[in-house]
Amino acid sequence: MSSNKDKYNGLINQAKTTSDPDELSNILEELKECPSNKQVESLYESYVDHENQLVRCIAFEGLGKSENLSNEVYRKAIEHLHDEVLVVMSCIELLSNSNFEGSVSSIAELLTHPDANVRCVAAEALGNMDSPEALPDIMRIYQAEMDELAKVGQTYAIYMLCDSSEENQAVADMADLLYANNETAAYRAMNNLITILDDTNENMIYKAFKDKSNSVASEAFLEELRGNIKTYFE
Repeated sequence: MSSNKDKYNGLINQAKTTSDPDELSNILEELKECPSNKQVESLYESYVDHENQLVRCIAFEGLGKSENLSNEVYRKAIEHLHDEVLVVMSCIELLSNSNFEGSVSSIAELLTHPDANVRCVAAEALGNMDSPEALPDIMRIYQAEMDELAKVGQTYAIYMLCDSSEENQAVADMADLLYANNETAAYRAMNNLITILDDTNENMIYKAFKDKSNSVASEAFLEELRGNIKTYFE
């Protein structure tokens, strides 16, 4: 216990004294493994406006582990929704776990962000935030969306927010993305299907996974897919 505390205090002291952004990023990343407390929260908060984007990103990720954050942290996260992509995505995640006023509307503005990663994560966050008011915009944007990764997030959000009568179509649309040319999108579609798996859609998802397991894909993808079939269905 003492050695862990010494390591923890040592990391905090190193973070406060280093001027190298790469070293600072590594230290802050390592501190994410430590139990969160006010001292760590204060340290992370002091770096949310750092000149280095990776430092800002890790600072918001670290804060995202904490509960009962101050309104100032949430306000900062909303401000940084116009930052670099890495930072934006960490701020979306932090805000998606809050009830802070303005979070939903601020994230909804990112549904048309130029970066597909952001569009994907923003849509998923709105689905997880139980924000049905965002559904019409998500559905409209999905109809015109060209990027497969963005579509993965949008189909997930549609499933989470739509009426039960429309859920089967949302599952089918998500399952189609298992065949995405963008392998990152295919992996994310697979993981999202696991996330929504329940008694009502089990047969559809099982069939989708079995069909995909017999198709052409990278060996790594097929191995993970077959592992999921074994874990969740057999």
